[in-house]
Amino acid sequence: MKKNLAYVLSYIFWFITVGITFLLFLAGREFYLKIMAFIITNRWVGNAIDKFLFVGLAILWLAMVIYVEAYYREGVKNDSLINRFLFVTGIELLILFIFQNIPLAIARIGFTPTEILIALIELGGAIALISLALRKRMI
Repeated sequence: MKKNLAYVLSYIFWFITVGITFLLFLAGREFYLKIMAFIITNRWVGNAIDKFLFVGLAILWLAMVIYVEAYYREGVKNDSLINRFLFVTGIELLILFIFQNIPLAIARIGFTPTEILIALIELGGAIALISLALRKRMI
């Protein structure tokens, strides 16, 4: 019965991870569109690059969803499900922090206090989750 509950928990974690990964998918597209605004001058070339990168991101998202599901199921077998969830979620938060803040820093746009707070929460949460997952892994 305990293993069954662990598998249910792994799929709940997987569902949360899929949602966060989808947000990363959208933030990633926004990230490369902002970067392309500084680099690409021809609108047609930019549009074509956007379409190819969008398909590439969609394939990467699908691969991530499949891999994480197997990674979490393996975590149930090894009794390391929570560590794996914390580690994956921490990495996702760190990538989200990068996607949201690098274009603003490149454009030298001033951050509002709310944006600074959100960025600090993302960065602090990512560092906390990754360090907690790695610390538990070493024990």
